[in-house]
Order: sequence, then structure tokens, then C-alpha cells
Amino acid sequence: MAFTRSSKPSSLLLFALLSVVISSFLAGHASAQGKTGQVTVFWGRHKDEGSLREACDSGKYSMVIMSFLDVYGAGNKYNLDISGHPTAGMNAAIKRCQFLGKK
Repeated sequence: MAFTRSSKPSSLLLFALLSVVISSFLAGHASAQGKTGQVTVFWGRHKDEGSLREACDSGKYSMVIMSFLDVYGAGNKYNLDISGHPTAGMNAAIKRCQFLGKK
């Protein structure tokens, strides 16, 4: 007794696969339409990255996160490690960033 294979299951599988691929493509395109154009940067770890004021004045970032807290929690006093960056003028730089609307 010979069995014949129907091409129907493979056609259905191909259709399902194409549907998933096309749906993924369209969903990706739709989500790209909702891009905010906002970029966040972590600032403070390396002196080569420039000053805080330079980061804010560059216009590249909508949010500048001052990092890195290297001591925190368990009742310890927080410590901001801004390796290599001078602390003089930091208050003015923060106020400048706020004035420019940086978060």
C-alpha cells in the first residue's frame, strides 16, 4: 500500500512562516515610527569624555546621568565617583544642564 503525500500541509506551513515574517517586519517598522529621538548618556566615569557642561552643550543628549555611585546602601553614605573630572564648577555645570532642559 502506497501513501501519497499531500502538498497541503507544507503549503500551510509556508503560509504561516511567511505570515510571521511579514508581521514581524511590519511590527518593527511601526515601532520605529514611534522613536522619540531622545538619547541618554552616563557621564562621569572617564575624564576623556569631556566635562559635564560639554556633554549638555553638545545637544546630543536629552538626559545626562551622572555616574557612578561606587558606595551605596546598608546605611553607608553615598559616594559619587567622577574619576578625573574636577569638582570645581560642578554646581554651575548642573545648573547649565537643567537650564538646557536636560534631565
